[in-house]
Formats: sequence, C-alpha cells, structure tokens
Amino acid sequence: MTDPVPLPAGVRDVLPVEAAELRALGHALAGAFASFGYREVMTPLIELADVLDRAEEEGVGRAYRLFDDEGRVLVLRPDLTIPIARLVATRMADHPDPVRVSYNARAVRPPVHGKIEGAEQRQAGIELVGAAGPEADGEVIAALSRALAAAGVPDARVAVGSVAVVSAVLAGAGADDVTRDALWEALRGRSVVDWRRAASGLPLEGDAAAVIADLPALRGGVEVLDAIAAAVPSASDECDRLRAVVDVVVRHGVAAPMIDMGVVRDWAYYSGVVIEAYAAGAMAPVAVGGRYDGLGARFGRDRAAVGVAVALDLLHHAVGRGAEQADTGMVLVGGSDDLIAEATALRAQGVEVVGVPATYEQADALALADGRRFVVRRMGDGWSVRDVISGADEALAALEGGPWI
Repeated sequence: MTDPVPLPAGVRDVLPVEAAELRALGHALAGAFASFGYREVMTPLIELADVLDRAEEEGVGRAYRLFDDEGRVLVLRPDLTIPIARLVATRMADHPDPVRVSYNARAVRPPVHGKIEGAEQRQAGIELVGAAGPEADGEVIAALSRALAAAGVPDARVAVGSVAVVSAVLAGAGADDVTRDALWEALRGRSVVDWRRAASGLPLEGDAAAVIADLPALRGGVEVLDAIAAAVPSASDECDRLRAVVDVVVRHGVAAPMIDMGVVRDWAYYSGVVIEAYAAGAMAPVAVGGRYDGLGARFGRDRAAVGVAVALDLLHHAVGRGAEQADTGMVLVGGSDDLIAEATALRAQGVEVVGVPATYEQADALALADGRRFVVRRMGDGWSVRDVISGADEALAALEGGPWI
C-alpha cells in the first residue's frame, strides 16, 4: 500500500457508504423541518470578507481568506447563520414576516490548535426570521427535537441557556465593565473556576452571591430560573421569558429542554436563548443555535431571528450504521452483461441494483463493502438470494417476490 496523500488539517474524505448515510440523515432532518414550513435556501461558499465581517464588531475572525482577480479579500464562509442573515435581509427583504428557511451545506473554519474539531463542518439547520416571542424560540427547539428523532435519535437531550438572562444577572449584580468582560470570557471558555474568581469581587452576599458564583454550573428544570429570579430580582423578566419558551416546547408535544446556564456560543451575535442538543455517541453537541436579533440590521434589514444548526458528522457518530437504508438493494451477478434487462426492470421498481458480470467472483465482498444486503444469482429457472448480513440463502421463483420489494 502506498503512503496516503496528505490533506489539509481538519478535513477528510467521505467514502460511499458514509456519504449515503450522511445524505440520508440530511433528508430525514429536511423532512422534519419542512413539516414546520421551512424551505431550503443555498448561499455561496465564498463571500466578500468586508460583507461577512459586518456580523461582529471585530469581524468574523477565524476564517480562510483569499483574494480574487480584483484584489478583493474573499472568505470561505466560517458559519452558515451569517450568510443566511445576509440573504434574508437583502434578497428576501420584502418577504412578509416571519421567514422560515432551512439549509444543508458546509461551513469552513480553521480548527483551533489542540481542539478536536474539523475545519469542514457539514450542517443542516433552520432560521426563523421576523418573529421575536417565546413562540418562535419554542418552535425552533421543537422542530429540532422532531428532526433529531426523525434522524434516529429520539432520546437526544436539548439544553437551553440565555445570553439575556446572564446579562440581566450581571447588570443586577452591579458588575463593572472589566468584571463583566472577565465573566463573559470565563463563561465562553466554560471555566467555572475563572468565573468564580471574577465573581468574587462583586458587591454581593447571601443567596445572590451563592447563585451568581455557581451560575455556569446551574442546570435542571425551571426551578433553576426560580432560584435566579429570587436571588437577582432584576433578572426576573428574562427568567420568565425563558420559562415561557420551555412551556411552548412542551405544548408542541416534545420533552421540555433542560435549563443549563453554562450553555453559550462562540459567536457574539447571540442575544437571547442559546440552544444545544446532545446525543449518546457524539463527543460534542450535535446541534447548536440560538437567538440573534441584531444580526439582520448589520445587513440592512432589522429583524428578530432565531435558528439552530445540526452537525451532520457528529449526528452520524450518534446514529451509527443504519442511517442509510440502501442495504435493501442488491448485487446482481450478471446484471452488467447477461441480465441487463432484469436489472433494468428492477431499477424501474425503485430497487438499487449493482450489476456485475456473470463471471464475477467477489459479489459477497462487494455487497458488504457497498452496503448492499443481497447478492442475487441465476439458478436454473429461478434465483438464488444470499443475505450477506445474516448469511442466509433463499431460493426464489421470481425476482418480483424478493425481500427488496
């Protein structure tokens, strides 16, 4: 075997079986999103850097940049929410509120040294633009739960935090600018130690001091919000809003999300509820998102917005084999020479047929490698069918009665 040809850090090839499984996951998610009225849009992989940099005060930061023939700086989109915010604010500026869009695309962002993450991220998600109430946040969370169940993860756990709740708590605690910045940095770094160190200088005592010191570690049901509101009354309104979001989710008939005040996002444009979803077998959240009300205005159309993105590669790890249903297809020995007519008839019925020559001797190995469950051979006036998963053999009088129909 020759040495592998190197690839850039953080990217990888996807082979046929996995590619089919990823595609099936995307289709399952898209179907669930469509049931809520979300329609697919597509944005370019390459954008003008000065346009995407409008999204944040210091620009989009970590990104792959290049130049076009006119010397303009281009950027490979490091995020999908920002290009869609641009699209909705410009190309769909006259669309009546709310706007519901979905996507299945790739974001490309240089990996952080020392972190386990890919440079190329396959994502499927939704954005609800032009709706500001708890009903909008609740719909997005419910659509996410339904989509993950449709993709094969019915027991995914959704957690929500709130940038607005944390901001209200810090304001009520009397944090100055320096302390506030230190606390936000600790929260984004998920360091409870750094948070407690920064919070120790706040002029607080009693329940308020205890609750704020433990804020990033607070998680559970709506009782978490009750404790925060009792300790910092000025945060009551934002706690009530997040509680209302949970109520809406339950009314959609899905499990209530867990309240987790440690849930935050790297992007500074988030302004309200923040969303994460977890699934067994995935080493990181399989979905992230939240509310970003100020982003549209940076592209010329001020609209409230909330959305969520599912990381397809991580979801695939959680689902494992079985995301693709192509294993009901077959390898037909003779399907590329002696039995072309039979192969054509089966394909017309929706059966996936891999045709190989009548003299081909590795049909079983090919079926296993390609994710095809059955190997079919002519046997006299009938057919011999081998299930390569179970190893069972069966004789059939006609192909029309096979297990692939």
